[in-house]
Amino acid sequence: MVKKLLLFLAYSTFFIVALMAFFPKENIYFLLEKELKNFDVVISKEHVDSSLLSLNLQNLEITTKGIESALIDEASVTLLVFSNSIKLGNIKLSSLVEAYLPSRIDELEVTYTVFDPLHLNAVGMGAFGEAEASFNISSRELEVILKPSKKMLSKYRNSLRRFKKSENGEYVYVQSF
Repeated sequence: MVKKLLLFLAYSTFFIVALMAFFPKENIYFLLEKELKNFDVVISKEHVDSSLLSLNLQNLEITTKGIESALIDEASVTLLVFSNSIKLGNIKLSSLVEAYLPSRIDELEVTYTVFDPLHLNAVGMGAFGEAEASFNISSRELEVILKPSKKMLSKYRNSLRRFKKSENGEYVYVQSF
């Protein structure tokens, strides 16, 4: 009985690893790109490279309704069975954002795991400081915890008015959609 159970677990593990390795990651990306066009969001000039467990993208130009919105130097999409993540590096937002916050984001990571299926989590660092965000899918509530940089505190003070300052110096933003 134990031998059959171990054999079953070995076959299951092999199947899951093979599924992750041979999953058509590029096709999923192009499907996502096609669906974003319905919202007038176009990703162009990207270089797509598929590896064993991830999809690597470089030099993405994102336009929204014909307006250049962001330039992303590198992105890595990891689609695993139990945990999925998107890592973006060296993001330059449109100059239109400069009135509200710094337009440079050094890195941003968005993760989703089946062990916590109702939450989408993100961590970002940039000229604005450090931020952690959590989006509850069921209640549609967004919570952002920001540790602002000196530049954010001095030059973009008006943008921090929507945040509440906590006792430890962090700024918290909670919004339901």
